[in-house]
Amino acid sequence: MTCVISACSASQPDSAEPGSSPAGIVSAEAKQSRGLVARSEDAPEAWTARVPDGTRITRITYHSTSGVDGSPTSVTGAVFVPDGDRPSAGWPLIAYAHGTTGITRDCAPSDNPTMFGDLAAVRGFLRDGYAVVTTDYQGLGVRANEPAPHPYLEPRTAAFNIIDSVRAARSIEPTIGSRWVAVGASQGGAAAWSAAEEYSTYGSGGGVLVGAVAAAPLLDPAFLVERAQQGSLTIAQRYLYPLVVEGVAKSDPHIRPLDHLHGVAAASSARLVSCSGNKGALSRAMSTADASSFVSVSPQAASQLTTALQRFTLPRTATDVPILAVYGSDDDVIPVDVMEVTLGRACALGDRVLRVRREGQGHSLDPGAIMGTWMRDRIDGHSATGDC
Repeated sequence: MTCVISACSASQPDSAEPGSSPAGIVSAEAKQSRGLVARSEDAPEAWTARVPDGTRITRITYHSTSGVDGSPTSVTGAVFVPDGDRPSAGWPLIAYAHGTTGITRDCAPSDNPTMFGDLAAVRGFLRDGYAVVTTDYQGLGVRANEPAPHPYLEPRTAAFNIIDSVRAARSIEPTIGSRWVAVGASQGGAAAWSAAEEYSTYGSGGGVLVGAVAAAPLLDPAFLVERAQQGSLTIAQRYLYPLVVEGVAKSDPHIRPLDHLHGVAAASSARLVSCSGNKGALSRAMSTADASSFVSVSPQAASQLTTALQRFTLPRTATDVPILAVYGSDDDVIPVDVMEVTLGRACALGDRVLRVRREGQGHSLDPGAIMGTWMRDRIDGHSATGDC
């Protein structure tokens, strides 16, 4: 599910700093510490061969906020700064939100020799003249000593983790400028979108978010429950569904995974949601599993799971941050009709969304040249328009 994409938005003056979060969302303790770097360390040697020569790399542990209860948390990530002379306004920054890896602590990209393939995306951004900060998200990674779990697809947590990663990157790298773009695909696409929505209330002191790029964003996972009951999950959705069920249970104790996963899906759930071991045989078993493995024990249980996932659905509120949404017509994870209805809701809210449909492409898609152009236009201060 891991995929690459970036984010941008319409111009805002560098002095435009949003206010603080409404009372009740973020605790006072979390507000005081968000974005502070608790620990920094050199990057693994395996990374240096995969990025341009001269790149400065620092792995970080920084403070953030749980979107579930507003409490302070610790999150890991990494900061990459290009070699060469920085621009007069500082390096423009891409806050990169990774796609689905898993939901256990061994699933943090910054603990992996290749960042689960995401170093390729980082390398491209560096070559284009951007600094990059990555977040592992709350609950992923072994370096933070953080007891809070990973609330997979919970949008506020992901947004807070992204925004605080920018605060952290700018605090340890003074060559990074104020203007930044959120970028992500799949899970990361939803995270980038949520960062755009939460920025006005949570982004104070976090630079100027000028846009968000969401590639194949998993904005509305609730449709998966109905398809599971119908026995119509695609092979890709069968592989994803246990992560969705186990993930929502991390933030909602009323959800019992065994009410929704049976047979091979239940027996394999621990391996499906982790990032260790060879999953080839497991993938084959999931593809041939009986459809009843994903049917909830009762209509009431299915309704409860749907309601829990609807709390994660995006868009939640209008945003002034422009969004580039790129999606494929042949996506076997997010059906194109579901994606277009979801993007239509953003249009109804008044968002400036540029919707780009890639014909014949699937969930792991190539956004094309429009992404780079769109991001650079936002960084350069050009206005953005949508196509709603």
